Amino acid sequence: MRTTSLELGIRCLAHAVVLASSTWLAGCSVTESPSPLENTKVDCAGCTVLKGGMVFDGSRAAKATVVLAGDRVEQIIFDERGVEIAGGEVVDVAGKTILPGLIDLHVHSLSAAGPYAYYDSDLHLEDHTKAMLRAGVTSYLDLGSSQRVIFEQRARVRAGEILAPQIFAAGPLLTPTGGHPCLQGSPPGDFCVFIDSPADVGDAFAALLPSEPDVIKIVIDSDGARPRLQISDASIAAIEEAASAAGVRVIAHVAEAADVEIALDAGVTRFAHIPDQDLISRELARRMAAAGAIVVPALSVMDGLYRVAHGALDELDDPALRDDVPADVIAALRDPSLLAETTTARYRELVKGWRGHAIANLLTLYQAGVTIAAGTDAGNPGVFHGRAMHREVALLVEAGMPPIDALAAATRTAADVLGRADLGRLEEGALADVLVVDGDPLADVRALERVSRVYKSGVLLDRDALALPRGTSLARQPRTGAGPGETCLAAPECGDALSCSPDQRCAATCDGPSTCGPGSACLFDGGSPTGGSCVPGDGCDLFAQACENGAACVFLGNGATSCWYAGAGSGGQPCDALFACAPGSVCDHEAGTCKDLCDPRGERAAACSGGRKCVDRSAFAGLPVGVCE
Repeated sequence: MRTTSLELGIRCLAHAVVLASSTWLAGCSVTESPSPLENTKVDCAGCTVLKGGMVFDGSRAAKATVVLAGDRVEQIIFDERGVEIAGGEVVDVAGKTILPGLIDLHVHSLSAAGPYAYYDSDLHLEDHTKAMLRAGVTSYLDLGSSQRVIFEQRARVRAGEILAPQIFAAGPLLTPTGGHPCLQGSPPGDFCVFIDSPADVGDAFAALLPSEPDVIKIVIDSDGARPRLQISDASIAAIEEAASAAGVRVIAHVAEAADVEIALDAGVTRFAHIPDQDLISRELARRMAAAGAIVVPALSVMDGLYRVAHGALDELDDPALRDDVPADVIAALRDPSLLAETTTARYRELVKGWRGHAIANLLTLYQAGVTIAAGTDAGNPGVFHGRAMHREVALLVEAGMPPIDALAAATRTAADVLGRADLGRLEEGALADVLVVDGDPLADVRALERVSRVYKSGVLLDRDALALPRGTSLARQPRTGAGPGETCLAAPECGDALSCSPDQRCAATCDGPSTCGPGSACLFDGGSPTGGSCVPGDGCDLFAQACENGAACVFLGNGATSCWYAGAGSGGQPCDALFACAPGSVCDHEAGTCKDLCDPRGERAAACSGGRKCVDRSAFAGLPVGVCE
C-alpha cells in the first residue's frame, strides 16, 4: 500500500511522543553567549528551526528564531542577527509570521454549519477535524454535543488514536425543560440535561461528572425576541455551587444584558456569547471587569447569520471551500427552500441589529477591561469549522480590539481560560502547536487566512492530504470489531454483521423491517456504507403521546415506536424539514403531509373527523395503528 505524507507524519508523531523526553532533555542544545556581542548557537540534530520570520509568541511580536524539538518548543531566540545554526532542519520563513496554534473556545463538533432547516444524519466529525487542523486550530472547546460521542472522541484523541486538535468538552447543556437549545418538541437525548429546580442538580451532576467534563455549560437565555423558558436563579446558584465543589468551571450561554446580571448574582463569571439582544451599559461592563469575568463573544455566529440572510456568504463561490466544507453543506447554503425563514425582510433586520449589538458590546467590554477570549460557535449557519477562527479574529479587530490583543485572545488568553499554561504560546517548554502564515496579521489581520504551515505537537501536517476530497483517514489506530451497543464514530469500527447506526451505536445490519427483531426498526444512514441498522424503539405510546419535552411519539415499523421532533402540522398539512408533525400525527414521507393517527380497532382513539377513514397501517407498524385519510 502506498504511504501518504500524512501517514508518514502520523508515524513520526507517534515516534516523537515516545522519544520526546530524551530528545527534549538531550537531543538539542542551545548555548547562549554571556556576551551580547557573540552569537547564540543552535546545535540540535532532529530539531526544526524556523528562521527569518516575525514571531508572535502569544503576547508580543518581533523578529525571532523558533526551535522545535520533539513535541515541545525548545527555544525562542529574539534578535536574529546573533543566531548561529549548526544543526537541525532549517526552514526559511522570511515574509511569514509564526504564531501559536489557534484555540477555539466555542465549537459544536457535530453540527454541520448548514441552514437551521438542513438535516444531515452524517456527523461530519472527521471532516470538521480536518478543517480545523488545516486552519491552524490546534485546540478547541466543544460547548455542546452528544455527550456520548464527544467524550468518546476526546478519549481517543487523548490516547493518541486520532490525529486531531486537543479537545476539551462540556458535553450536554444544562437548560430547563423546553429551553434552548432543546426547545419544546425536541426528543429527549444526551445533548441536553433538563434542570427545572435546584432539586434536579444533584442527579444531573451524578450522571455527568463521571465523564469528567472540562466545563459545565448552562443556558441563561431570556431572549425576549424569541421567547424561551429560563432557568431559575436558584437553579443557577445550585449549579455553580455543585460545579465549584467538583472543581469544574461554569460557563453561561447568554443573549441579553439581564442574563449576565443574573449569572453574576449567582457567582458565574464566564460567558459563552456576548449579549446581542440589547446593549451593555458601562456600569455592567465595569461590574464584569471587577468580578474577573471572561467573555467568549462568538461574533462569528451573528456575522454568519447576517451574511446568510443578506446573501453575502461570498466564500460559497470559492472552489477552495470544498477542501474544508462538505459539498452537501455548501449545496444546502445555496438552497432557497432551506433558507426561506432566514432570508425574509424581517429576519434580515433582526440579524442586522443582533450583529450591531454584539460588535458594540465587544468594544464596551474591552474598554472596561473585561477579558476577551476567542471562540466562534462553529457549526452554526455559515460558521465553518477552522475557517471561522480567522474570521473571528478579524471581527474582534473590526469591533475595536488592537490586532495584537485579538491574536492573544485566540492563543494565550484562550489557553489560560482552559487552565493550560503549555498551550497558546511560543516559549520554552510549551507544546509545539505552531501556525505559520504568509504576511503579518498584526498589519493585516486577514493574513491569518493565508496558512503556510501547521505543526501539531512538533510534527508538520500535510495540509493538502487533509483536504476533504482526498479522503485521508485521521485514525492512527483504526478500531474494528466493536460489539452491539458500543459507541462507533465510523461504520468500519463495528464487528461482523453490524452497522454504525444514526445514533452512533453498533447495531445489527438490515436491509428491511423484516430483518430486525420485534421492537426494532431498520433505519438507514446515508453516510453509512454498510446499509441500515436495527435500532430499538423507546416504546412510547402512540395514543397517550406522553414524550418528554413535548416531543411526538411516532411509529417506525416492526413494532418500534420512538419519540421524535414535534412539528406543527396535522390533518394533511405539510411535514416540516425534519419530517415532523404535531404529536398525534405522523409524516407520510412520500406525500410530504401529516396524517393523524387513529386506532383501527376503535378502542383508543376517536374516529377520524371530516369524513376521513382510518386506514389500517398495522402490517407495517407491527402494532395496532392507522392513519386518517
